[in-house]
Order: sequence, then structure tokens, then C-alpha cells
Amino acid sequence: MTSTSRFDRSLAQDIPSIRLHGYPVSNWFNCVRAAMIEKGLGSDFVLCRAAQDNEFLAKSAMGKIPWLETLDGSIAESIAILEYLDEAYPERSIFPEDAFEKAKVRQIVNVIQLYIEAPMRRLYPATFMGGDRDEAPLADVMEQVDRAMIALDHLCDFTSFVRGTALTSADLVLFYTLELGERAARHLANRSLYAGRPALQEWDAMMRLRESTTEVLSDFAAAFADYCDQRNAEWNEAQYQEMRFSHA
Repeated sequence: MTSTSRFDRSLAQDIPSIRLHGYPVSNWFNCVRAAMIEKGLGSDFVLCRAAQDNEFLAKSAMGKIPWLETLDGSIAESIAILEYLDEAYPERSIFPEDAFEKAKVRQIVNVIQLYIEAPMRRLYPATFMGGDRDEAPLADVMEQVDRAMIALDHLCDFTSFVRGTALTSADLVLFYTLELGERAARHLANRSLYAGRPALQEWDAMMRLRESTTEVLSDFAAAFADYCDQRNAEWNEAQYQEMRFSHA
């Protein structure tokens, strides 16, 4: 895992004006970090966890990660960070130039954020945090997620990426949302969110070959193992990795 000092050295020469703060277990942190790698803005970060003290709230008003340090001040909320990065550093854009396509990408991101990522978080305590699986609101969550996955079937073409032939923020948000969400679905519902969706499966395999994905998931794996151990979670990562290639 990268350190603060390594971050300072690498960005001091090329991009002194921004620093990403967060924790590699967070899907939103990983999404933003991958975007920075894709845009050529560096891969290092300042390690921190979410907090509610006044000093932290001055940087991230809801006490969440990630947050981005800039010369103008701090920015929190991942979608806001992604849009800032794309406007401040327009090279290798992660949003389409066309107004309609940009709106469709934002629509896809909204569907993922509101109807997949947010509901799936209700299952994470029983999956990764040592919580009681009998108390997980499985039926309610999976009903919402299934509707959202059907919506994505209509919104995404997976021609090469989620929509069209260029990587966008929708690819990053979907990939890192499913990276945790698929674990919860497998663990509690004993089924895959990828089942019956061969185009989604092919897209996932393609995304895993990207340099940004390889680097981000490497740090995620180490941090995630420690996270589960600290919470005495019954999660079995080795078993999951064996099942991951079976989406039936």
C-alpha cells in the first residue's frame, strides 16, 4: 500500500495541486483513485479513515472518504470529485463531450449510486463486518438491486465500455460498486449479479486487465483482508475468488 511520503514525492514534480485522501476498502475511494490513474494524475494517496471530529469535517463535511485536497480547498463526495477532476484536468476525459451522451452517463451513474450501491450497503454489516446475517434486509435490498440491474440492461450497450467505445465515469462507478456488491450477493443471496449477462461478464474481464484496476485492486486486497480480520467477519475471500468465474 502506498504511503503519504511517496505521494508527496511523486506529485511534487508533476501535480502538486491535488492529493487524494482515503482508504482502499472504500469502493468510492477506489473509483476516484482509478479515475486519477486513468487521467495520468498519479496513483498515490494519503491514507485516512472516515471520522467525525471537527478537523476532519472541515475537509469532508459528512465525515466520509474519499476527499480531495486542492489548492483552492477540499472537495468531498465522489461524483463531485470525479467531475472536478475532469474539468480541472480535461486530458483523458472520463465524461463524453456530447451533451446527450454526457447526460446518459450521469443517468447511469445515478442508477448505480442510488439503486445498487446504496441498498447493497445495508448488506455489508452481515457480509464484511461480523454482523448477523439473519438481520440483513436481504429480500428488500435484492428487489431494489434487481430492478436497477434491469435498468442497466436498457441503459448500457457494452460495445466496448459501459456506453460506447471510450471509458467513462460510469465504467469506474459500476466496476467498483459491483466489486463489493457481488461479494454481498454471493455471500447472503447465494447468487451472482452477473448471472445471465454475458456482455457484463465480458466487460468485467476487460476492466480487470486495465493498469488502473490492477493497481487499485492490489491495495484493496491487502486492506480488505485486514478489515475483515479486524471485524471477525465470516467472509472467505479465497472461496469467493474460486466462485467468481461462475456466474450461473
